[in-house]
Amino acid sequence: MEQRFLFPAPESEQQPERLPEALTLSSPAGTGITVIPAEQFRQTEIYRLPDHFPMLAPPPANQLTRKQLVRHSLLALATLITTTLAGFFLFGSLGSGLLYSLTLLTILTAHEMGHYIACRWYGVEATLPYYIPFVLPFPALQVGTFGAFIKIKSPIPSRRALFDIGIAGPLAGFVFALPATFIAHYYAQAAPPSNPGDGSITLQDPLLFTFFQQLLHLPKDLWLNPVMFASWVGLLMTALNLMPVGQLDGGHVTYSLFGHKGHRAVALLCYVAVVALVVYSIQTGSWSYILYAVILTLMMRVGHPPVLEEEDAIGAARKLVALIGLVIFVLCFMPFPISL
Repeated sequence: MEQRFLFPAPESEQQPERLPEALTLSSPAGTGITVIPAEQFRQTEIYRLPDHFPMLAPPPANQLTRKQLVRHSLLALATLITTTLAGFFLFGSLGSGLLYSLTLLTILTAHEMGHYIACRWYGVEATLPYYIPFVLPFPALQVGTFGAFIKIKSPIPSRRALFDIGIAGPLAGFVFALPATFIAHYYAQAAPPSNPGDGSITLQDPLLFTFFQQLLHLPKDLWLNPVMFASWVGLLMTALNLMPVGQLDGGHVTYSLFGHKGHRAVALLCYVAVVALVVYSIQTGSWSYILYAVILTLMMRVGHPPVLEEEDAIGAARKLVALIGLVIFVLCFMPFPISL
């Protein structure tokens, strides 16, 4: 839409042709209004500014209220308690339970703060981490938490921002999980060989565990210690978050790389693969990934929201980081995490 304005012409400029008499200004006598003849104006067109400007700076984020801070703190405290109790049931002492809890919560907190800081960097409004306390009815299988998440409350501006927000969590969590895994294996003690079918629960090793076993010349069977179990849970959650489905971290990365259609195709292939693993695990009696297959089903139904700038290319450097994320997924992934 256009709107025209008339401005007085400077004296140095040549006067334009006389405007039509219909544009001559006049005023009733005695009103005290100065009348400017139309010939003293020039026709200068100024277009109305657009109603919407690109957002050069993000709007100020909502302030964290005391009620929200209390909610986040209570969930964190509850998760600290449940993970400490889980470690206590597994290792038989409160100190071991606390060591397991603090190690695992450090990995989870680093993961979620990676997302949070990336959101703040791009001016995307997000909450502090919500920790999820979780208690199973079986003391021998206690983990103590179902992870953590942040809630993004404003649109993501571009595919580059989406990529950085999505990959920041797994990278930050892995930075802490890597030394924890090394420390766990450095102090690990050899265990007697396990016999299949003796009723014991066996945790399958991710490739990162196998790497440190080979590096430190450790036997195949090791006693589980608190830091090792926390690292194992942290790597498992990292691998699950990197699956390219829905709004998981891997889903964000896949969407930023391939767009909406590519994300949908890759997510469908991943979902079919997980369902196949579920069927095979049921046949072998391990029952792995059933709960996560349900979660992926919900993620598939929800899908992934678009970003504001769909045509934004992520560039070669981010593609290289995506390959690093793929390597992390391979190092953390376990097809059958638990064997009975």
